[in-house]
Amino acid sequence: MNRSLVQGARITKARDYAHIFQQGIPSQGKFWKLIAIPSGQANSRLGLAISKKICKRAVDRNLFKRIARETFRQHRDDFDLLDFVVMIKKIPNTNNQELISDLLSLLQNAKRGLKS
Repeated sequence: MNRSLVQGARITKARDYAHIFQQGIPSQGKFWKLIAIPSGQANSRLGLAISKKICKRAVDRNLFKRIARETFRQHRDDFDLLDFVVMIKKIPNTNNQELISDLLSLLQNAKRGLKS
């Protein structure tokens, strides 16, 4: 079984990113920033914007992307047709579990905020 994030669950087009940045609802946690918007697609999608300005090393950027993708993939069914763009706020000096729990709480809060 392939455990990667399927192509339909990724935001890939610049116009989709621009739409989310303009129309989306932002929120932030301790380590992550998130912008969410109801999806016009058949499923929830994830976009990643991990800045070289914040994370100088490619190793760090790739780690944060991997954590965000895997967290989203495991909990994708919990998010009712929402598009998310995830960004890192600062380079954390913490373990991966704290990063995952912060991102999960942000995703859940965005879901609740868009439902009401």
